[in-house]
Amino acid sequence: MNLDSVSAETKALIASAADRLLAAGANPEQLAVSTPARRLLGILPRSASYKKAGEGFLLGALVVTTHGDVFEPGLIIRASLKVFPGHQAQSAQERLELRRKLLAAKFPEDSAVLIDPRRLPIDDLDQLAKENGPLVLKEIVVDGIRTQQLLVRWMSTASDSDLRPLKDYLNERVELAVTGITEA
Repeated sequence: MNLDSVSAETKALIASAADRLLAAGANPEQLAVSTPARRLLGILPRSASYKKAGEGFLLGALVVTTHGDVFEPGLIIRASLKVFPGHQAQSAQERLELRRKLLAAKFPEDSAVLIDPRRLPIDDLDQLAKENGPLVLKEIVVDGIRTQQLLVRWMSTASDSDLRPLKDYLNERVELAVTGITEA
């Protein structure tokens, strides 16, 4: 299996899925990376924050971009200060603080933000073969011929027999999303 051709085909497939969503009017989610607390000039404390890292479309277990990159989602939260009245559990207060930090980092109000998404190694077949995340490279038998195929673990507890081919998974998810947009 030629790494360059697999990588190029995979990137084109992923970019095509993102482009179809964009053309249908879907709003991309914001990607963010955590920046740890630090000291500015060695003395001024700066609290942990978030930096923009691009945009992508959440398709179940995967996040796809128009550049052909694919990520495992990470923490998903809405950048908003809206709160529900009444008693707030400790976890709700922590999420409110997180939302405040996202707004302070200039993420748009009410945007979905995926914090620390993990880039999946579609350029490294050996690493993909070792993956146990949402995108894996497995050897399968099709019509009596052994071949390697990119498969999606659409649920973290799904067994290897429940994996779906990447192309089929993306087509189904994009179709569902586009149908939802046109019916809205």
